[in-house]
Amino acid sequence: FPSIRIPTILTPRVYAGSLAYMLGVNFVILFFSYRVFDGIEYPTEPQAWLFLSTATLVCLTSGLVAYSYVPNSHKATFYRQWTFKEHVATYWWNDCFYTRDHHHQITTDQEYIRARIPTKWSPHYTPNEKILEFYKEHWGDWCRDPPDWFDEDFKASIPEDLLEAVQNVKNDEDL
Repeated sequence: FPSIRIPTILTPRVYAGSLAYMLGVNFVILFFSYRVFDGIEYPTEPQAWLFLSTATLVCLTSGLVAYSYVPNSHKATFYRQWTFKEHVATYWWNDCFYTRDHHHQITTDQEYIRARIPTKWSPHYTPNEKILEFYKEHWGDWCRDPPDWFDEDFKASIPEDLLEAVQNVKNDEDL
């Protein structure tokens, strides 16, 4: 359930709206608890309102403090809507510095992270031109001096159309 609240899956508007809803609905629940269903004796209604108001104020204040620490260069993109394709093309291509490999071991190899993109997500979400160029550039090196991760399991997970394109380039170079 928490995975549906990931900002890259939801739009920023839906994500922000869900946070506002969660903060606001507590007041409605408290009202109904004490006024419609006769509440409980302890805490009393004024104590419950005070606690909820204080907790909400703390949440809002901590959010504002966290936002104030966002670098000014990033604030303009804070509420920008990114598609998952843009997320893969930017975060996974440029910024991701570790992930788990196909054998579930943690790796920090940027070359592996980029090579894994077409095996991890649908081609609808991958930067296909970048990936094709990347594979063309590195395929020969991987075959001559294979990294630890470039094994038969990894090769089997590469989409066939990408594998054919890379092997066609390799055959053209051999001629």
